[in-house]
Amino acid sequence: MTATQRQALVAVLLVIASGVLFVIMNAMVKAMIVTLEPMVVIWGRYFFHVGFVLVVFPKAIMGVFRTGQVAVQIGRSALLLGSTIANFLALALMSLADVAAIIFTAPILVALLAVLMLKERVGAWRWVLIGLGFSGALIIVQPGGDSFGLGALLAFGCTVCYALYQITTRIVREAEPIVSLLYGGLVGVVVITLLVPFFWQTPTATEWLLLVVIGSLGAGGHLLVILALQRVEASKVAPFTYVQLVWAMLASLVVFGDVPGLTTLIGAVVIVTSGL
Repeated sequence: MTATQRQALVAVLLVIASGVLFVIMNAMVKAMIVTLEPMVVIWGRYFFHVGFVLVVFPKAIMGVFRTGQVAVQIGRSALLLGSTIANFLALALMSLADVAAIIFTAPILVALLAVLMLKERVGAWRWVLIGLGFSGALIIVQPGGDSFGLGALLAFGCTVCYALYQITTRIVREAEPIVSLLYGGLVGVVVITLLVPFFWQTPTATEWLLLVVIGSLGAGGHLLVILALQRVEASKVAPFTYVQLVWAMLASLVVFGDVPGLTTLIGAVVIVTSGL
């Protein structure tokens, strides 16, 4: 195995691992927003994201002032905030698996944007595999069905923001990973801290603990994504994010009792096949 192949393999494993963290986070969010104001959950996700970075990597704050791509980093952070808000609100309206299925149309957007914005080359075979994974997501969602309402629109909004977030993460790949991770939470913690007093609902002791875990999972997942995109082109790892849909299906079944239907299982097989 060549050094390039090893880097690609590590990047793929990082992306798959990040998917596990994100699904656990989303499952916790979906469970919490039943009793806790969604804006408070979003605030906790960002407040403890930043807190996690500063506690584990205290020197990261100095790197914020050394980076030469401040505007791109701020824009990237804003895209992540938009993605998070749309995702959490969609989870309040739809099942975890359905939201994940819509969001995982993102890889085809990432591949397209990588060509347009990063001048990456995406070969015909990779387009076929990305399209195969996309078709698997469509099998699950079944466009035109009852799942296409406000929740679906929010999920698509999340998709667009997250695809652009991945592209801008690739643009700032030369920055220190921890600095990029800290920047990812800065816009969110500032904006939501200003808004949350209008929606405030005091969490219970257990909910405070869960908010800490949610913020830490979010930070950990995005650190893995940053490390992956520093190693290989965005379009190369994009198809492997489809595997997260399988984790979402399992979490939806185990945590919420949502039994996947035949079309969901068929779509999952198609998605996993395209990734492999």
